[in-house]
Amino acid sequence: MFSEHDQLHQEYQALAERKQEFDLELEKAKTKAETPKEAQAALQKAKELQAELEQKRDALREKLWPFEALPQKELQEQYESQKEMFEKVGILEKLSTGKLGIKAIDNQEYAFPSYQEITKRIRENKETLKTKTEQGFNQLLIVPFGLKLDDLIEKYKQVILKHYKEGKLFATKENTQDPDEPLELNENQPVWTWDKYQNADTNEDLVYFPQEFSENHQGKIKEQILKQTNQGFNILLLEDLPNIPRQGKGKEIKGRKQLEAGLTPNQYLEILQTDPNHQNETGMTPEEQIICAIKHLEQTNQVIDDYSGKGSASYQLGAYFTADGYVPRANWFRGIRQAILARNAPGHSYSGHGVRAGVRV
Repeated sequence: MFSEHDQLHQEYQALAERKQEFDLELEKAKTKAETPKEAQAALQKAKELQAELEQKRDALREKLWPFEALPQKELQEQYESQKEMFEKVGILEKLSTGKLGIKAIDNQEYAFPSYQEITKRIRENKETLKTKTEQGFNQLLIVPFGLKLDDLIEKYKQVILKHYKEGKLFATKENTQDPDEPLELNENQPVWTWDKYQNADTNEDLVYFPQEFSENHQGKIKEQILKQTNQGFNILLLEDLPNIPRQGKGKEIKGRKQLEAGLTPNQYLEILQTDPNHQNETGMTPEEQIICAIKHLEQTNQVIDDYSGKGSASYQLGAYFTADGYVPRANWFRGIRQAILARNAPGHSYSGHGVRAGVRV
């Protein structure tokens, strides 16, 4: 009896044979056809074989892809959409290599990761990511982490202002069929930031990936992370969750309950570190929060974390202001018509403040 491996091997062999047939027909059309009619017939045959090859290749690729909850076609569409978005809003630039990418705070160039790089990293984390994709983490987020935080904030301001001037700045919807709800904007200051955000990632006021929110944070500054990883882009998988649920509103998916608003940053961090149902999840950084907000705005014309609307403010547990002892927080504030990049004490809780977790690839 054939095993699944034998079946896949047979399909691969059949695909290779059809590829040979395609090559022969293409060669015939180019050099061996004696009349234009024969050349046209051979070319038509080659086109038919090419279409068949592409269909069978895609089918075989999906069989070899272990993530049913995140089909490759969907993942690639997300990848292409984000690359296009980065180019559109001016985050990527042409590097000395000719590739598109970023120049980071360490003065190094980092190319935008290829789709093949991302799928390779996903495959290498198969055991972890298979579970998490089944629990709803199927939204790709590519983040130019190496960029200066101030520069990303400036891009965020520009994107918000552009949407407002085009009449396309709306509140977050609960359901896609809900009517558009236009938002007002302080055009002079689309994004309000707590003053300690300025130069925070270059003057060492902000550390990343803390293990606790205290003097013993064990986090690292951005330049250290870039040196250790040699990667200027972070890759995450997120839930499709523009609205962080309030208490009692979170859904349970495959044994995992969505994190609801109302706890302290300390409590959320402990859950991510100790609760088996939230294993391998992590808090986001301010850079990741900003790109998540830009991505959603570009794709839907809607803000995220609309505190006075359908959503909640969000803590960025992936960072910590060491000198002041605060955790970054972000939200849309209708009262002052701005996006907010603020902070909260790690031991304080608010009914409308929650967290958006991610899974690092």
